[in-house]
Amino acid sequence: MAQLRGIPLATRIDFKDRLTVFFLLCILAVAGLGYVYWTKFAQPRYQHIDELNAEQMKLSQELTVVRTQTQRLVQIREELKNAEVEFAKLQEMFPDREKIPSRLQDLLTVTRRAGTVTTKFVPQPSVKQTYFDENNYKIAIAGNYHSIGEMFAEFANFKYPTSIQKMSIVVSPNLKTELESADKHGTVPTTVAAEFDFTTYTSGK
Repeated sequence: MAQLRGIPLATRIDFKDRLTVFFLLCILAVAGLGYVYWTKFAQPRYQHIDELNAEQMKLSQELTVVRTQTQRLVQIREELKNAEVEFAKLQEMFPDREKIPSRLQDLLTVTRRAGTVTTKFVPQPSVKQTYFDENNYKIAIAGNYHSIGEMFAEFANFKYPTSIQKMSIVVSPNLKTELESADKHGTVPTTVAAEFDFTTYTSGK
């Protein structure tokens, strides 16, 4: 037994024994089949799985970017919608062209609401400034102090900027007749007349 310990393993295998040879051939066959399976099937499959994982990660990152951009697109659309509303308001405030009929209609609506009467509405030449145009009118109205004050308050509520210059207020020339008529019929007399320059603005395109 002590002598066998120094003998190499190969010399201890009996290659003449059929069972031993068959056993060795089985081991070699299994090893060969394992190698073939690994190189032909398992390794390509694992590589394909790695590629799919990498592709999935890439697509996931791209999807995250797309979702972020989609959210931003929704915000941009909302901002654009709000900007269009603001732009429409600005266009109403500063139209490209002066709309005299619209201005007259606004004036008549305001004077009717305030209880005054428009006696003059005369468009004047426009004055071109650097970034806008001034559209001037000479306007005269008749009423009483309260109604005229209310009318000027209504001017301040216009959806577009206006200005008033050179205003003069005088006693109505028919004051006596107005007072007598008001006393007789129970109406509000026209006691004063006002005249002023009225200015609106349009964009300087």
